[in-house]
Amino acid sequence: MSTEPEPLLETPDSPDEPSEPSLSAEPVQEVPGPDSPDGPTERRYRAIHGFAVASLILGGLSILSLLHVLLGLIPIAGITFAWLALKRIRRNPEEIAGIGFARWGMRLSMGFWLIGSGWLIYQYYTEAPAGYKPVAYKTLQPPPDEKEFRIPTQAEDLDKQQIFVHGYMFRARQQTGITEFVLVDDRGACSFCAPKPKVTQLIRVKLKNGLKADFTTYPIGVGGEFTVHKNPNEKGMGGLIYMIEADILR
Repeated sequence: MSTEPEPLLETPDSPDEPSEPSLSAEPVQEVPGPDSPDGPTERRYRAIHGFAVASLILGGLSILSLLHVLLGLIPIAGITFAWLALKRIRRNPEEIAGIGFARWGMRLSMGFWLIGSGWLIYQYYTEAPAGYKPVAYKTLQPPPDEKEFRIPTQAEDLDKQQIFVHGYMFRARQQTGITEFVLVDDRGACSFCAPKPKVTQLIRVKLKNGLKADFTTYPIGVGGEFTVHKNPNEKGMGGLIYMIEADILR
């Protein structure tokens, strides 16, 4: 009994006769992932930290620090909130947002704080206190073309008035705990300089009410009762004609 071999399964060569597809040749359908440019990107919602928003608001309000020294607390609060917000956002960047708000709040707060502090310091040292008349040093000087010395009329009009004037401490041996000094209008004025300062450029300052000062080369403001002594050889004047009994020193 003979057995005929079974015919081998051949793949048809004709394109008109479809063959049964092999499992290994089956195309795999790719599903776009979250990072694929062709597919949707999954975005997780991140809440903006409240401190970041608060720091930005306080940063804008920090401009009020130009008005009063106590309003300088606003930029300090803005800087504090911004620092706390940045710290917490960097700790949980996948859950909390608002780092841009915090950075701008920090910048605005610091900027207005520096500008406001500088402006208030400038005002403090340049503006006369209430009840004191601001006087420019040139008001106490005679006309430059006047040959014969005389006390200026505008200086005599200030006699026994409360004035506030800016100047520099005349160099002396005592450096600390000063209760009396000479005020000049030139930082570089000294007793051995040439030309020597005029007598109208020198104001004798006597500090009262327990005030004491340390020598400084920076400009200072002096406020008190102004006196004109027409006799510079008067006892205790040391050849000076102007004196201020100062109760304010800035």
